[in-house]
Amino acid sequence: AQDAVVPSGAVVELMSDMGVSPSGTRTLLSRLTREGRLRSVKEGRRTFYALSEQAFTRLSSGFETIRHFGLDEVQDPDSPWLILMFSVPEEQRAVRRQLRKSLSWLGFSPLYDGVWITPRPVGRQAIEMCRKLGVESASIATGSIEAIGRGYGRPTDAWDLTLTQGLYEAFIQHLASPLKRLADGEMTGGEALRLRTEVMNIWRAFPAFDPGLPERELPAGWPREAARAAFTGLYDGAAKLAGDHVREGVARHSPA
Repeated sequence: AQDAVVPSGAVVELMSDMGVSPSGTRTLLSRLTREGRLRSVKEGRRTFYALSEQAFTRLSSGFETIRHFGLDEVQDPDSPWLILMFSVPEEQRAVRRQLRKSLSWLGFSPLYDGVWITPRPVGRQAIEMCRKLGVESASIATGSIEAIGRGYGRPTDAWDLTLTQGLYEAFIQHLASPLKRLADGEMTGGEALRLRTEVMNIWRAFPAFDPGLPERELPAGWPREAARAAFTGLYDGAAKLAGDHVREGVARHSPA
């Protein structure tokens, strides 16, 4: 919840489940507060932390994208693709890096220098992002996969599908043992919290590698569905264990 606050002692204790030392957690809390991602609340001599409004909005939006990834497919394989064309001066390298990172999050990949493509209908978000970063020389066009690639190879070459397939398969294999521990009732609350955080951090990176290409453009046996099943099996399956563990930790430091 947006108005939820957590005592600093509980945060320190729970972060130890992630292998972070108390001093490291306190340093992190201080930095995130200075950056405006957290806000601190004093109650007597005790300090509580909560997400800032900006951080809550950003995380909520990002979580919705991650939550739906793997479910929202390109329904019509013949629908137009988006082509984003932009130019960033050489001296604005930081802007270029941030733009590329943000475009990857939206499902774009570079076909040529300054020409990025995606099958997703995210033109408005892409232009807003460019404007926010001060990239005024940006425009959106559309085209069929055949027209975009005419004479230059296929647009799907903008993604390394072999790499993505391997990442999915490694992810599925990585979760096999934890899923078995969860099914056998051997997982602790601290382990559940750590693993849910870990798998979410990994899963949220996949949209940059896999933009939801039409099925006919993908290799046979594409493992996205199996990877999503493994992700949801652990993330949802361990939710109660992790949640109970967090509530117990908070209660120890703030019984009320």
